[in-house]
Amino acid sequence: MNDIKKKFKDSTVIFTVVHYEFECVRLTLLNILSIIETMENTYLVIINSKSSEKIALFLNQIKSDKVDMVNLPINFGYNHGINYYIRDFISDENLPQCIISLGADILFSQNDFETLVDAIMNLEKYGTISLSYEKNKCNPERNVLKAKEVIGKNGKKYSIRHTFSCPVAGGIMGIRGEILRNDLNYKLFHPKYFPKRYLDVSPVGGADSALYNALKRTYKVGYIADTKALHMKSRDGKIIDISEGWRHFIQGILSKSPNLIAENSVMKDF
Repeated sequence: MNDIKKKFKDSTVIFTVVHYEFECVRLTLLNILSIIETMENTYLVIINSKSSEKIALFLNQIKSDKVDMVNLPINFGYNHGINYYIRDFISDENLPQCIISLGADILFSQNDFETLVDAIMNLEKYGTISLSYEKNKCNPERNVLKAKEVIGKNGKKYSIRHTFSCPVAGGIMGIRGEILRNDLNYKLFHPKYFPKRYLDVSPVGGADSALYNALKRTYKVGYIADTKALHMKSRDGKIIDISEGWRHFIQGILSKSPNLIAENSVMKDF
C-alpha cells in the first residue's frame, strides 16, 4: 500500500471515474481539486476508465499529493471502477471515515461540500446523503419531500429533504466509512442490489439505486436543503442550462487553478 492510501484512514475520500465529456470532467476536477487542497484529511481518487486522449492529457497535468490516480486499460465503467478500487485498496487498515461518490459532471461550492461531509458524519440514522441540485433541465432529483429539521449527534440541526421510495441522485452522494465496512462488506455498489432495468448496463447505471436498495431497511436517505450542486450534463451528453451565476462560478474555478488550465479554454462551450 503506497503512502497516500495509508493516509485514507479516518479521512474523507472522494471517488470519481472519468471517461468522456472533456469539458465537464475538466471543470469537475478543477473544482474538487481546489476544494481538497484547503481541507485537511481529504483525498481524491481519480479512476481513468480508458478516457479520451484529451482527458488523459489533462489528467497528466495534475500534480497533487492528495490525489491517487488509477489508469485502467479498458473502460470498466463507473460502478465497477469504484468497486474494484475499494476491493483492492480499502480495508479495515485504512478505512476512511467518510466516502463520497462524485460524478464527473457536477459543480458545487466548498462551503456546501463541507456541509455535506459534516452531515454525513453526524447523522447516524442516515445512509446516503446528497447535496440538493440546481433546478435545471438536468436536475436528477425525484420524489423529494419538504425539508425537515433533523438533529445530529453533535446537537446541530440539519435541514434534510427526504425522498419517498426513491434514492438520492448519484451525482454527488456520500456515506460513512463504517457503513461500507459493516453493512456493505466493502462493495459500494453491490451487483445483487441493482434494479433489473440496470442489469445490462450495471457498469455505468443504477449506482444510486443499488446503494439505496442495500441500505433502505436500515438507514434513511436525503438531500441537504439550502445547498446547491449543478448537474451540467443531460443523459444524451449535452451541456445545458449554465446560468449566469454558474458562469461566474466557473470563471472563479479557472482563475484559482492556472497551473491546470489547458491552452483551449472550455469556456467557449458555455
